[in-house]
Amino acid sequence: MSRSTPIPARRPAASPRVHGSATILLIDDDPAVCEALHRLLSLEGWHVVAASGGEQALEQLQAGEPSLLITDLCMTKISGWDILFHEKLQRPSLPIFVITALPRSATRDADNFATEFFEKPIDPDALIAAVRHHLGAPPT
Repeated sequence: MSRSTPIPARRPAASPRVHGSATILLIDDDPAVCEALHRLLSLEGWHVVAASGGEQALEQLQAGEPSLLITDLCMTKISGWDILFHEKLQRPSLPIFVITALPRSATRDADNFATEFFEKPIDPDALIAAVRHHLGAPPT
């Protein structure tokens, strides 16, 4: 694993909500994956904020607290590992889903911190079921 950039401390922020619905922060540096998951979750009725990497995710986390975080593990500079560990320390009750193309044997440590774990390609039905389990059904 490459050396990553330390995550700076952040100020507390209010939880962003749109029309009373939960906000999902989606972090993936693969534009195709990010767009597909954004579309899937948005079509289900959740408010989704996408970040194209760890740096942009930190900006979003500074702006407000999501109801759920979905992150890829392998990203440059600030990795999903960094986001996962930092957010679990800062916000232990925040549900964090890990998505990765890495084999399960290479990601055993993520199991100790991630609320849910999904290997790419992601089963959309399983992802929606897990989001519903942790956030409830979005308003119609």
